[in-house]
Amino acid sequence: MPKTNRVTNFRMPGSSLEEFNVKSPEIGKKILYGVCGEGMGHAIRSGVIVEHLLGKNEVSIFAHGRSYDYLSEKFDNVHQIGGFNTVYEANQVNSAKTFFNGIKDLPLDLHKNLTYMQDFAKEFQPDIIISDFEFYTNLLSKILRVPFISLDHTHVVTHCQTDVPYKYLKDKLKAEGVIRSFIQLPSVYLITSFYYPPLVNPGRVRIFPPVLRKRILRLKGKEKTLKGDKRTLKCKEGTHIFVYQTSTSNTELIKLLKETDYRFIIYGFHKDQEDENLSYRSFNENYFYHDLASCQAVITNGGFNLISEALYLNKPVFSVPVKKQFEQVLNAIYLEKLGFGEFHEDPLKDDLENFMLKLDFYRKNIKSNFTHDRNQTILQELDKLIQELTSANKQELKNKPDVGITTSSNLIN
Repeated sequence: MPKTNRVTNFRMPGSSLEEFNVKSPEIGKKILYGVCGEGMGHAIRSGVIVEHLLGKNEVSIFAHGRSYDYLSEKFDNVHQIGGFNTVYEANQVNSAKTFFNGIKDLPLDLHKNLTYMQDFAKEFQPDIIISDFEFYTNLLSKILRVPFISLDHTHVVTHCQTDVPYKYLKDKLKAEGVIRSFIQLPSVYLITSFYYPPLVNPGRVRIFPPVLRKRILRLKGKEKTLKGDKRTLKCKEGTHIFVYQTSTSNTELIKLLKETDYRFIIYGFHKDQEDENLSYRSFNENYFYHDLASCQAVITNGGFNLISEALYLNKPVFSVPVKKQFEQVLNAIYLEKLGFGEFHEDPLKDDLENFMLKLDFYRKNIKSNFTHDRNQTILQELDKLIQELTSANKQELKNKPDVGITTSSNLIN
């Protein structure tokens, strides 16, 4: 998608062309959008949401890490900020190193980010702030006293009544503490999920199906065409298994894959290399889609976005979550509960081979029980909330003119 700003899509009556990008006749709301840079799920989901919002609004994005890299290729007005990064070792979160690295960088990042963001906001004058688990836009919303929407999958941990085995309760409590420290008191929580546990506070929390990219939505079915940079790819179902890893630290999984007779196409190790039955691929969006759409099954950690894309394409999932990353563990637990695939902490060769024997069973369950509305419900709800919250805030400012004078000095000095 080319970089664009304030565009809207329309269909010309009687035309065979699907979409046109044209200038919107009016500018709606001014929206600041914060995106966490940990993993790719936040960036991919936010890209879909931002593209929709740009149809009627002006949007500026603050992002860090991989999210900045991804979104700045697709949109104008993407601003790079610092952020928190998780340390992985041997497919496990190193909590101590993650904590101390975050604490070490926090004072400088806090001052630098908030000063930069507040200066930008003085010129931009946002009507509302939306955060996909991004810490500093959460703080900025309190400084500016503007409405704040949380939109992510992460809050399924804190705002849904999930059922998990006792051995994971300690990790759950840790995760809840971190999540609550990142995002405080938004006007509403919008949660995306492929499972739907009861909500803790239905008055302020709403849950929706996963947000999926247009190109994933267009891949439904066994044979589709992708126009690549150099050639056209036919996505017939193949014999390979698609593998994606959050980090390069899970060397035990690679040893396991080499013990089998299956062919694997592997993303996440940032290289192009052939190694017996393993084909490593560096990230190329077009080929990533092709390899996912044409695979028999998916092996991944517990990342929500890829699991959701796989389920939409009716691909059973063999999940090996990063240890101590509770959100991933929770996703894998519910993946298995629903009969969409399997959850393994330290898989063996027999585990993978037994999984492959049950692919038809998992495909049947996915086809029967995984539902999706092509993003329509959450996009409609978001449009409605933006109008309601900004109107209410405008009226509050009119009634209380002293509201909005908060500064960031108490936070960054």
